[in-house]
Amino acid sequence: MAESSVVLADNVLRTCRICFDTNNPKDFISPCLCDGGSAYVHRKCLDEWRAVNKKGRAFKYCEVCQFEYVIEPILDDPVIDKRRLLIFRLLVTRDVTLILLLFQAIIVGLTFLLQWADKKNHVIKDIYPTSMSSFGIYYLSSLIIFFAILGLFGLIGACCGWITTDEPCYCGCYQCYFFGAGCQNCNGNNDCNGNGSGGGSVILIIIVILAVIGLAIGIILGGILLSKIMKRHTNKLWLRQETKKYVVKDFQGKRHELKIISTRQSSTGLSIRNPIANNNTKITPSAPVEKAETHF
Repeated sequence: MAESSVVLADNVLRTCRICFDTNNPKDFISPCLCDGGSAYVHRKCLDEWRAVNKKGRAFKYCEVCQFEYVIEPILDDPVIDKRRLLIFRLLVTRDVTLILLLFQAIIVGLTFLLQWADKKNHVIKDIYPTSMSSFGIYYLSSLIIFFAILGLFGLIGACCGWITTDEPCYCGCYQCYFFGAGCQNCNGNNDCNGNGSGGGSVILIIIVILAVIGLAIGIILGGILLSKIMKRHTNKLWLRQETKKYVVKDFQGKRHELKIISTRQSSTGLSIRNPIANNNTKITPSAPVEKAETHF
């Protein structure tokens, strides 16, 4: 009875250093040299942190004491590996689809906005051939405007350095002047021949130019974005599945073993993993990974 009360008291004092919760005492492990309040962590919390940590180092090392986790013996299962790769592909497809749907929603929303704004004068509708449908006219116009806005922001980003660096930078303000090119024979009263129709042509040309630039920038940025999404999901999914494959060993009540392993590493330079794994044990990733971050 006395022994059980001691165990219960010990469980109550244990707190997960990640979620700061005392629940699920059976899930607590002590995987590293940390002591005191940082000695215990839920296995589920640790595995999630190993998977989502941006630096990637937390998959193998404790970020507090810098101890390299000891990995339990590895069991390969090709069926589970294929299932995890399928999940990875579904995650990438989901993100790409959501981005495309977001762009499509913006364009469709702009389509109805232009249709409402052009309801009386039909300025936009008169530019296109009469054979085109009303929705097609405004959708195409919205697409051009969308790429024009994208091109404008792309030019601003290129000038201010937003594309080449993630750090915020100062972009100086410059005065801009609009010259009424195409508006000929203006008199002193600013009365233009042709009822000022040249100004609309200039604006249309500017929009088309920005749309072309936006299309090019959009394709480039889309490729970069898709590459980053694939990289992020590849690393996250791989690490998330590897936490189930490469299980961290629990050293509760075996602190002396941790000290022996730590001493052996500092004296011989061997990995802190299970010494058996320091032999010619080759770990084959079950999904694409970055060797620099996740290679064992």
